[in-house]
Amino acid sequence: MNRVYKFRCVLLMVFALLQTISAHAQQEQLEAEIIKPEQTTKTRTELLNELSLRAALVDLETAKEAHDRYESQHRAAQDFFKKSYISQKELDEALSAFTQAQQQLKQAEIQLEQTKLSFLANATHITIMEAKKYYDSEGKRMLDLVLKNTSNLALAESALGLTEGESQLQSEWQNPEQIQALLDIENIIVSIVSNSSSIGKPYEKIIPVLPYGKEEKLKFVLLADVQEAGIKLKYLDQDTIESIFLEKESLQEKPHVFASQFSVEGQLGTDIGFDLVLEMLVTSENNFSLVVTNMLPQINCSFVESGSRITSVRFSEEVSKHNLILHVSIPQKLDVSMIDKKINFQAWIVTSAQLEKINKLKHQYATDIIPAKELDAIEAARVDLTLTPKGTGRLEILINNLFEEIKPQQDVRIRADLHNDGTLTLFNIIPEISPPLGWEAQVEPKNIEQLMPNEKQQINIHLQPGTDVGVGEYEAQIEARGQSGSDVIEAIEKRLKVRISAQTNIMATLLLVGGLVILIVGIVVFGVKLSRR
Repeated sequence: MNRVYKFRCVLLMVFALLQTISAHAQQEQLEAEIIKPEQTTKTRTELLNELSLRAALVDLETAKEAHDRYESQHRAAQDFFKKSYISQKELDEALSAFTQAQQQLKQAEIQLEQTKLSFLANATHITIMEAKKYYDSEGKRMLDLVLKNTSNLALAESALGLTEGESQLQSEWQNPEQIQALLDIENIIVSIVSNSSSIGKPYEKIIPVLPYGKEEKLKFVLLADVQEAGIKLKYLDQDTIESIFLEKESLQEKPHVFASQFSVEGQLGTDIGFDLVLEMLVTSENNFSLVVTNMLPQINCSFVESGSRITSVRFSEEVSKHNLILHVSIPQKLDVSMIDKKINFQAWIVTSAQLEKINKLKHQYATDIIPAKELDAIEAARVDLTLTPKGTGRLEILINNLFEEIKPQQDVRIRADLHNDGTLTLFNIIPEISPPLGWEAQVEPKNIEQLMPNEKQQINIHLQPGTDVGVGEYEAQIEARGQSGSDVIEAIEKRLKVRISAQTNIMATLLLVGGLVILIVGIVVFGVKLSRR
């Protein structure tokens, strides 16, 4: 009985153990069925890739089936031909059908591989990680561009790693390392554009290969100051332009100053302007003062922006550029020694501490030019400019009376003055007169070697009518010209009118007057006699 009882206990323990194992297996199977749908959830792109791949596999299986069928028929045809059951023509037809089936099988295999490779277009991607503009130590406007290969490896693996059909149909790209290598992007052409024009130098840069997950940093010189730019990328079959806002990198300690004209000439009594561009890339607000050094006290200078006078500028992350005009007013009366002389001066953009140093130097060298060594010690933003005051050369003919009346054969003698009412000395002044037809004219002196500003020189004009010149009005033209350097200075011409009056007969006039007197006396006497009667 004991043996039987022990045997039953053993059986019960074995049975309970089997029940436990079975229940545990069922639980694991249930959990696997619950987890499986979540693990096999696929995206729309992955499903489309799978459908395209299945279609290519179906074509491949169809081509393989046809290949195997025509291969069997060709072998059977060879046996039948050896036994003389079929003709040579029928054997050739079987061979042709088999050869065509072989080609279709190869095309189906190629199509399958091309289908898989086409999935890389959706998985391959380049991301612009960084685009910063700044100024280098030489003052060049630079752009740092960082590109990263952010291709979707999971998407590529889901497409290229699908296994369908027999193992001999599976691609060699099933290797994960090989799939990742396919995502390395080769021959990437990069350029910086704005409004379809290249604004980066060099105009194109080529990245030979950008491995999956790696970054590449490129440097360009920006040829234009823009806030936004297009990053043009050419790789594989893609040609894209990504418009991005350029980030500003604050590497500058002082602004950059650019002048479109460094040297300007100006006439006395006029205002001229120097166009200035101030640029500074900052991430916080910075204030600077504007000041001019080594300019003559008689010449006034002022900075103008948008039509308003300013004495300081502010740079911020939003405002990185100022367009200014430095107005310079040249007085009408300037020291003669400064005319046609170059005045070298400086325009500064300084901090408050630097402004204090400049004011001390201006006070120290009140009547002298501040030495270059002292200016160079102030490490501030500045631009060196040159002004050349230009004098004006003018000549004037002064005549008190421009009308003369003479008798026939009478000469005309007139005095005139040549006046230099400009600011430049005139040389080799030649007065000229154009007489009327039949007249002779002379001017003395014929040449004036030099005439200083505001100086006068008298000239004598002699006009003599010819013997055939009759009564009437005549006009003579007076001119004068001199030289100021290479310029010819001409005076405004003056026109002199001369009237020749007819000569009067004195005897005839006296006889006429006497006859009139006798006639009047006779009339009076006759009237008196009549009144007495």
